[in-house]
Amino acid sequence: ETTMNAWGSSLVETATTVAEMAALGFGLERGAFSSKMNKAPHLLAPTGSDLRLLAEDEPPLKRKAHEVRLGTVLAGFHTDLNFLSVHGKSRFPGLTVWTRSGRAVAPVIPEGCLLLQAGQQFHHLTAGHVLAGFHEVVASEKTAVAARKAKASGRSLWRVSSTCFAHIASDEVLEPLGRFATSDAAADFPPTLAGDQVKAELIAISLA
Repeated sequence: ETTMNAWGSSLVETATTVAEMAALGFGLERGAFSSKMNKAPHLLAPTGSDLRLLAEDEPPLKRKAHEVRLGTVLAGFHTDLNFLSVHGKSRFPGLTVWTRSGRAVAPVIPEGCLLLQAGQQFHHLTAGHVLAGFHEVVASEKTAVAARKAKASGRSLWRVSSTCFAHIASDEVLEPLGRFATSDAAADFPPTLAGDQVKAELIAISLA
């Protein structure tokens, strides 16, 4: 518990720092975004996938529901509903992200670095200037190669994703800020409580 709380706090601090850097870069007050993150329902949500079957040279024809094969979708194509998502480096590849131009890219995270993705709340606060990033995780051939190498060296065959979802506080209003608050933006991005936005998204994906 102590370890997870410390790790989660570090990731929230990272998201807060990036939010303040972004605000200054957009010509806003330093705390334009970060002040809205105070007391928010930030969520550290690590997930694990067992890649033992993927590491086999000749996997069995039948598999159990939790077993990962080549092409298994670990996280379907989506955007995150929160403000900023902070990912630690995974031991195995599989993540694909889409750029603003629509190009699919497999990101490479250097050792000691984190990957941040903008979510729907960031999208709303900037009237779409910062796009909520589409991404997915699929067990690819590169994942299989990495799993076989891990097996040969005696390392764990669990793919662990340690993601922190940094949120805007539920009672804060999502609406375009500063130079993003144009008349067109007001029509496309009406004021919405962050809590209501999260609830609507969870209902839409049958999680509430």
